[in-house]
Amino acid sequence: MVHSRRPQLDLALAAAAESTLTARFVVTHPWRRVASFVALAAMLMTVMVFSVGVAISGIPGMRDQVGDLGPLPDSPLRLINESFQVALFALILGALAFGILAAAAMTYRRPLTDFLWPGRRFDVQHLGTGFLTMVCISVTSVPIYLAMGSEWAPPILDAQYLDRTRLTYVLVMVGGLLVAAAAEEVVCRGVLLRLTGLITRHPLVLCLINGLIFSAIHLDPDPVAFVARAVSGAVWTWAALRLGGLEFAIGAHLANNLVIALFWQPFSEAGTSRDAAWTELAPEVLSAVVMVVMIERLANRYVKGPPRLPARAAA
Repeated sequence: MVHSRRPQLDLALAAAAESTLTARFVVTHPWRRVASFVALAAMLMTVMVFSVGVAISGIPGMRDQVGDLGPLPDSPLRLINESFQVALFALILGALAFGILAAAAMTYRRPLTDFLWPGRRFDVQHLGTGFLTMVCISVTSVPIYLAMGSEWAPPILDAQYLDRTRLTYVLVMVGGLLVAAAAEEVVCRGVLLRLTGLITRHPLVLCLINGLIFSAIHLDPDPVAFVARAVSGAVWTWAALRLGGLEFAIGAHLANNLVIALFWQPFSEAGTSRDAAWTELAPEVLSAVVMVVMIERLANRYVKGPPRLPARAAA
């Protein structure tokens, strides 16, 4: 059994090493390009965030969310404030991600899609499969977390919140968290993955580096949460490499955050650091294994090998 699976692993690693997100991306003067990219990205991010600030300055209720980063006070109208916070969060993340993506496209003189799903069109099936896979994993993980002592208090089922506010909360969560998940994937599994691919194309090294960066940018001091996010980031990096695009990772990322915000705790509490037990990593590892299996099934079924793109250098 071990010998029969070894060739499959070697084939998967070889295919990931030739992913269109990292292969055939030749850059002249790479370090000079990186410096130009960083400078341009900083400028564009500043412009984008300033534009968001101007856009929300006249929206009642939105300005009150600026600077209010902790859990929101509990009240019958809490989910409305949660919705404002998510909308603001999505706007800022989306603006930052677009600035970084635009800077990469201009610096390396590539179309935007070269950092998203190069050589092909957007694949809605990958997006949906990633979403449904993570939803199924999250649902089956509920009994495990409850057995480990977690409290289950779904905000959308909590009668203390008014019915109309719960509906608003659901709608805003779907839209806002989709934008937020896409933004994080564009930055980590799109731009940063493609640029780190200039240094190494070894898929496992890329998964490790990208997972660590993804976890680090969340600034969560809890070591268990750090490892859990790093594992998720590594798995979503593998999905991007094997499938040649970000759709699966965006769908899975959205489902993960959506299940937490709708069925575990309000959004403002989800990002609060806590001292988690190391045993809580067990469901995360199990989820990672299931995700990799599904990614491989999808890759072997639909991906027939990387398209033959010209190895053109950035001017």
